[in-house]
Amino acid sequence: MFSQVNRLQVDGGTLEYGVAGKPDAPALLLLHGIRNTKLLFAPILPSLAERYRVIAVDIRGHGNSVSHGSFLFEQIVTDLIQLLEKEQLEQVTIVAASFSAVPAQMLAIREPKRVASLVLLDGGYYSLGEVPGFNREKVVERLATTGFSSVEEAERQFAERYGTRVMPAGWMRDELLKREEGSYGYRLPREAFSAYFQEYSVHSQPELFRQLTCPVLLLLADDSLLSKDEQQFHRQAVANYQRIVKQAKVKMIPDAQHLLMVTHPQETVDEIHDYLSK
Repeated sequence: MFSQVNRLQVDGGTLEYGVAGKPDAPALLLLHGIRNTKLLFAPILPSLAERYRVIAVDIRGHGNSVSHGSFLFEQIVTDLIQLLEKEQLEQVTIVAASFSAVPAQMLAIREPKRVASLVLLDGGYYSLGEVPGFNREKVVERLATTGFSSVEEAERQFAERYGTRVMPAGWMRDELLKREEGSYGYRLPREAFSAYFQEYSVHSQPELFRQLTCPVLLLLADDSLLSKDEQQFHRQAVANYQRIVKQAKVKMIPDAQHLLMVTHPQETVDEIHDYLSK
């Protein structure tokens, strides 16, 4: 899938990332969702690599990247700046899924000359703590104690949940860790789950959004799949985001679930291509 898999020394350890595509093509930096890895983009990476130089990162705490130390959005931003410097990327478009859309916007503010544009995949336009029914402690406990009998079973459950089998066999291997009793749990440590969800719950939306100057594509999953309360919340959050980030373009992919690059890979690629070609 990647022509190269590289490692970068960062605070507390190393950051692993994969590289694909043409070296002289416009650069895309792909940031995955929580508990996932760079392989979350497997369904869309080959198509993106046909036009772009693609760099997909294991965010700290995930996959083969550093698994201890600071789990803060500011630390993610610092890690990514080091990556941009190592890869000598003068300009890059960031494609960020779910929770990583917040540090992606923070990076765009820190490095306005380097970040040409943002593609936010169903995240970053609201604070998680305001979502109806969300309870951070309960969610952290559930995810930190989730167990699977095997990697294959975890992948089967994922495919069943998202109604798709587009992911390559073994893709969750770097996402999981075998425990002493034999079950497989998420590699992301409990303290990282807690810290990242806390960061996503309390980040200051207006201050962050007002500082954005680059073009933004907010690509959304289909909110008709949500409960009535969640649908109302997300529609209001989108309206607030557009009111502040006036340069943002918002598109929704019909029938797509939250991980829309998995449930609707071709539509996601088409929207990214269309946006970046204009």
